[in-house]
Amino acid sequence: MFQFNNATYLLVVDYFSKYIEIAPLGKDLSSEKVINHLRSIFARHGIAEELRSDNGPLFSSNAFAKFSDTYGFKHTTSSPHFPQSNGEAERAVQTIKGLLQKAADPYLALLAYRPTPLQHGWSPAELSMGRKLRSRIPGRPELLCPEWSNLKQFREADAHIKKRQKENFDRRHLARNLPPLQPETYAWLKYDSLTDTKVSAPAATLRSYIIEGEGSRTIRRNRRDIIAVPSEDEAAQHEEDGHIPAARDDGAVFTRYGRKVKAPDRLNL
Repeated sequence: MFQFNNATYLLVVDYFSKYIEIAPLGKDLSSEKVINHLRSIFARHGIAEELRSDNGPLFSSNAFAKFSDTYGFKHTTSSPHFPQSNGEAERAVQTIKGLLQKAADPYLALLAYRPTPLQHGWSPAELSMGRKLRSRIPGRPELLCPEWSNLKQFREADAHIKKRQKENFDRRHLARNLPPLQPETYAWLKYDSLTDTKVSAPAATLRSYIIEGEGSRTIRRNRRDIIAVPSEDEAAQHEEDGHIPAARDDGAVFTRYGRKVKAPDRLNL
């Protein structure tokens, strides 16, 4: 879901064709309203095998779980505080917002996007329907006849584009693979104030773990947001190797990177 000009919209994008559907939700937001719009979209395009969403309350309700069971699709939620795991929808939102800013009619904006060729040369309409769409831009009538694109050539071009985008992103952000975490490993968590947290087990979603905190509370977090706390033996080994110092008996405090925390020198007035 996204907001534009004080209005809330539901956005659905197909991972294969990048075909986008939007639906205005109004001010009365509820799971039933979202479910009704999804029923309408599924009736037009068929039921998805898997639907990915964020962890918003409208998608994590019992009504939505019953809807996924009734319609027979797998519902996967992105890792909390990690919108990149649902990046296709995030990119689609930015695309649609850019179109809506330039068009008074949101549906004409969609009609401008759907027949436009993407980077690999095929448009969302061609990949979804096997034909171009008639829009306000003049075109030859024979182009509106259904004709499937060369799927093998498309998949190769699409895979090449995604591989190049990943390599560019990883190089720009110095991305690296983090080591896996073992159960019973104590850890710090970003974006959370839980104490006495430790890894319980890997989660069903990719690169995610179930974290157990005080009171046997369990949450799911992406590996990027989990910082393992070294054991005493590991800390001693790091200190010996010149990496992260172990705790000192004199009460000195060190960061996880080995820097000593120094109190600010202020005037004691």
